[in-house]
Amino acid sequence: MTPAAPLKRAMAWGLLRSGALRMHRSQFEKGRAILLLYHRVNDEGDPFFPALPRAVFAAQLDYLASRYRVEPLDDVVAWLAGGAEGPPRVAFTIDDGYPDTFEVVLPELERHGLPATLFLATAPPETGEPLWTDRTRWILRYATASTLEMPALGLWQSPLDGQVSRLALLKRVLRLLKALTPPEIDRAVHALEAALAPQGPPLRVLGWEQVRRLAAGPIVLGGHTHRHYMLSRLDDRALEEEVSTGLRLIEERTGARPRGFAYPNGEPPDYDERAIAVLRRLGLRYAFTCRHALARPGQDPFQLPRLYTSEPSLALFATRLAGLGKEEPWEAEVS
Repeated sequence: MTPAAPLKRAMAWGLLRSGALRMHRSQFEKGRAILLLYHRVNDEGDPFFPALPRAVFAAQLDYLASRYRVEPLDDVVAWLAGGAEGPPRVAFTIDDGYPDTFEVVLPELERHGLPATLFLATAPPETGEPLWTDRTRWILRYATASTLEMPALGLWQSPLDGQVSRLALLKRVLRLLKALTPPEIDRAVHALEAALAPQGPPLRVLGWEQVRRLAAGPIVLGGHTHRHYMLSRLDDRALEEEVSTGLRLIEERTGARPRGFAYPNGEPPDYDERAIAVLRRLGLRYAFTCRHALARPGQDPFQLPRLYTSEPSLALFATRLAGLGKEEPWEAEVS
């Protein structure tokens, strides 16, 4: 926590309690969409798998439901394309798909009567195995080795002597892996597991039965590839297969054809014009990045920004919805 953090929170609470945010919303927040990005929501408190606590999530829903117009994502995107007249509108998006999407997010959305879109990576429900990003987290979390040496990744005698060192190494390893091709990632994760000999409870994944229940409720499904590889690292054939496989499986397993898409990781280096062309060719209508910003009319519908929701302070969350603050991406998370 930085020295300025308590002051920022105090100022944000002052704005919220004084009614200044309500005044700002009525006068200055027109013509913008607030597209919210969530990942995990649970109370496990595991820093290797960072999650928004359920109570924080519920408080955010309470705040949004009482102060903003929350609509299905399709409707908000269409409103943006039509010029976005009037007060801001809000849509919820969730990336990847974890068991807590079913166990925590779904009941909270139903309790509040709010819609959302889940951008689902389809390999976990199809194979029963976690994504490579989560496998990597699990390996570092439960490693039994005391050091890691992987010259192929430029890692030499990296210590694993405590949570701080393991989390620092995890951040570095994920950053290195994201720059690789899928075969290189697969080999590196296999080598990482062999070197560190992890021992821990297996990771749970979201199953198709749960996905179908989500889709039968307030959640619409969108594409997020099959195995969550960075699209810009794929050749043309692999890129189209990675996207189309995810879309096909969602349609075959649930009966719903996705209309929207979210790029894995979603930063500018992670997708390119080839990826956008594939999405258009496959009939998708819009796509989302992980660039932290409000969405406005005239933006490319295949590069729409979203707002991160990892801020635990409701007051700071509220000021960021109003466009009055800046939040750096959740660096520990790979979406």
